[in-house]
Amino acid sequence: MSKQIKILLAVFAVLIAVYFLFFRTGERVSTEKIDAKLFVADSSKIDKIEIVKNNETIVLEKQGDKWKISKPIDYPADTNAVYPMLKDLKNFIIESVASENPSKFSNFIDSANNTQVSTYQEGKLLGTFILGKAQGFQNAYVKRPEENRVLLASNISPFNFNKQLKDFRNKHVVSIVPITVSRVDFKSTDSNNVNFSAIKDSLGVWRIDGDSVATSLMDGYLNTFSNLNAEDFKDTVMTEFPVPTYTLTIYSPAGQTVINLYHEKGSSPNSFICQVSGVNQLFRFFDGMAGQIMKKKKDFITEKKK
Repeated sequence: MSKQIKILLAVFAVLIAVYFLFFRTGERVSTEKIDAKLFVADSSKIDKIEIVKNNETIVLEKQGDKWKISKPIDYPADTNAVYPMLKDLKNFIIESVASENPSKFSNFIDSANNTQVSTYQEGKLLGTFILGKAQGFQNAYVKRPEENRVLLASNISPFNFNKQLKDFRNKHVVSIVPITVSRVDFKSTDSNNVNFSAIKDSLGVWRIDGDSVATSLMDGYLNTFSNLNAEDFKDTVMTEFPVPTYTLTIYSPAGQTVINLYHEKGSSPNSFICQVSGVNQLFRFFDGMAGQIMKKKKDFITEKKK
């Protein structure tokens, strides 16, 4: 076979490949250049994020050096929830066009349960995109509302944006330095009938009714209050409070901190409303966390055999 014939056969093979790629598949192949970024963001200058999902709008705004939720409530934001979003908004890039066929968009974006994210920087709207389904680790489908195509983006996680309102809120309840605590009163009105005090003596030994308490037990318990966080919130106003199910009074140089727990009747899962002295917000704990607070005497002192 001559060299010229080999060249002709190679050209023919290329033409056949082009024919099948552009014509036999029935698909239009776009050669449009894809911008690597929907917008260029500086995470230190982003000052507002608006998230719309299931007809609920959550707005987070930066005021000074602090983030807060401004809609649907006015409340401090959890920076552990905000910072991952800022990182994604700065770093995500467009990898490819996933689809330009509207009939296939549902494969990439849930039309009834998608999340729309609007990003503002220095008071101006940078851009808005619809966040679709995740595709592997740190990849997701995105779509501009005004465009008729779905894009595949990397360095972005839908998990960071698809949160409930409570997950964007600062769940801090109270902070007490354990080593400064000198006394703790425990009292309940339920069938356990708890009523005792743990008091630290002049030698730094904790005692309950004269019996010493293991340092590890008391330190472990007090560490719970060094940074106590709620599991949920109760935002409805309570003008009258029933008798608390459990009351904890913690004494320190800063004064007395009173923590009241009210059992929510009929709640599922079983839960308690938490009220803290000097704090207007009401919090909610479920059984596990409430159990860590509502101690009995036998949790600290081994009952003596009669």
